[in-house]
Amino acid sequence: MKKTNSTTLLNAPRAYTFENPIPHYLSYRGAQLQQIGTRSYQEDSFAFVNISDVTLMRTRGLLAVVADGMGGMKDGKVASEAAISRIKAEFEKMDVSADIPTQLQNYMVMANDEIFGTLNAQGGSTGIICVFYNESLYYSSVGDSYLILKRGDSIYHLNRKQNMFTRVCLQQIREGSVDCTPAKTHPEKAALTCFLGMRELRDIDCTLRPIPLMDGDVILLCSDGVGGVLDEAQLKECLSAPTPEQMCRMMHEGVEAAGRRFQDNYTALVVQCEY
Repeated sequence: MKKTNSTTLLNAPRAYTFENPIPHYLSYRGAQLQQIGTRSYQEDSFAFVNISDVTLMRTRGLLAVVADGMGGMKDGKVASEAAISRIKAEFEKMDVSADIPTQLQNYMVMANDEIFGTLNAQGGSTGIICVFYNESLYYSSVGDSYLILKRGDSIYHLNRKQNMFTRVCLQQIREGSVDCTPAKTHPEKAALTCFLGMRELRDIDCTLRPIPLMDGDVILLCSDGVGGVLDEAQLKECLSAPTPEQMCRMMHEGVEAAGRRFQDNYTALVVQCEY
């Protein structure tokens, strides 16, 4: 009889096939900071929607919005609250399968019309709308509030300020010059050229395509009471803190330490992206 050799492998690795792997989604943690500064009353407004509901955050998106009521005009608080209220109401009806950037621009137009109809061009507000959906950021911006992305060791300013400084700089570029001296020396360089509450809103800054988000990204929306006081190095240090709550605490401490005699109201929303 012919002898046959056989070997049994008891611990051989097995190959497994997962037909429906569990998807890996970014999650978002948020925190807010708001202080009155040296003003007699608060004119900033803000809102998070779906920040504490993971299911709605993934199926409907996360909304973060900041509106800085203009203190040099009538009823800045009325203007900023009207903007927030209208934007929140429209976000609840947002169609996530449709063109999100166009919808955000329309929200700005509707907020503008709401404020103009209420205050008849006597009051105004800035506005930043951010929607976090499908691992991406969409935004729309009017005025001079700040929208900042911290990624790794770098800080990126995402939105364009709509003031005389920016207008003069752009005009210089159109004329073939990269010299920003005329903008820096303009007597009204900080004056807004666009805000919510105008008769007609013609200039809305927005992303036309989604901005892909990554693990570790931090998004900051803030009024100029924060962004105009803390420099990039200070902001990067604050946004490097472990949690959004600590980031906000450090920004508060930084603004207070600056000790500005005429410190404006200041508001900040922080969203931290993580797996």
